[in-house]
Amino acid sequence: MAKSDGDQFARMVQSGIARGLDVVEAWRVARAERPTPQARQLQAEHQRLAAQAKREVTRYRRRDRRLQTQVTAGTAVAGVAGTIGVIDVLAEATTSQAAVYGPSWMWVGTALVGAVVAIASKRARSSLPPEPRVAVPPPPPATVPASAIGAAEAQRLNALRLQLAQVIPAMQQLHPGAAAELRQADTEAAPPLHGLVDRLSVLDRIRREMPGTQAEAAATVAAVEVRDRLAAGCGTYERLLAASATMLAAPDIARSTDEVLGPALQAMTAYTHGLQRTAESLGPQDR
Repeated sequence: MAKSDGDQFARMVQSGIARGLDVVEAWRVARAERPTPQARQLQAEHQRLAAQAKREVTRYRRRDRRLQTQVTAGTAVAGVAGTIGVIDVLAEATTSQAAVYGPSWMWVGTALVGAVVAIASKRARSSLPPEPRVAVPPPPPATVPASAIGAAEAQRLNALRLQLAQVIPAMQQLHPGAAAELRQADTEAAPPLHGLVDRLSVLDRIRREMPGTQAEAAATVAAVEVRDRLAAGCGTYERLLAASATMLAAPDIARSTDEVLGPALQAMTAYTHGLQRTAESLGPQDR
């Protein structure tokens, strides 16, 4: 009886230890998959640009709908008022009496106003630029555990993309075209590289869940290859950042600070010199 109780107690202890180890493992995995600060900042930048693009598209579509409404309303007013005006003119010409629906000039004038509004709104709508398509960079990929093959390269990619996102606003002030090209390049290049990061996560899961098997060995070889391709992509991002830094150091195509402030500085110098000459001409007794 005592032995049975001891065995039951041992099983309870082992079960408790197993549950504790499962909790620790789950906590470790959750902690490893927690987004890094760079990933959180990239996510915030993605959300900001996505909201900006949505506002611009909404503003454009609202203006387009308003012009379309003005075209429709102006055409309707011109048609109805013109018809009534013609009826009134014919009634006045044939019966020599007052118009049936009111003064004919009022309806004709209303028709002209409606036609002018419709024509002006149609021209304004036809001159609208195409609907804005703001390049929104993709959000960061899922976090790769720190122990996974390629984890350093995945973090490096997030850091490089974050630096590029910080360079683009400064570039926008100096060279808007170059800034748009940078954002478009990031938008097109990031998704394939994020796909490589996702593959690293899958391969790491295979390596951890199937140790000592052929699948684990194949996953290791594949992870090394994917890591090398991701490293090559990070190298391209680094060269892009280097080119951006060189462009930021290039002379501004707009007027320089000396050109803007030089005339004001010369005027202030002349004004100060004039005050000094006036003070000298007055003499001590006049002051």
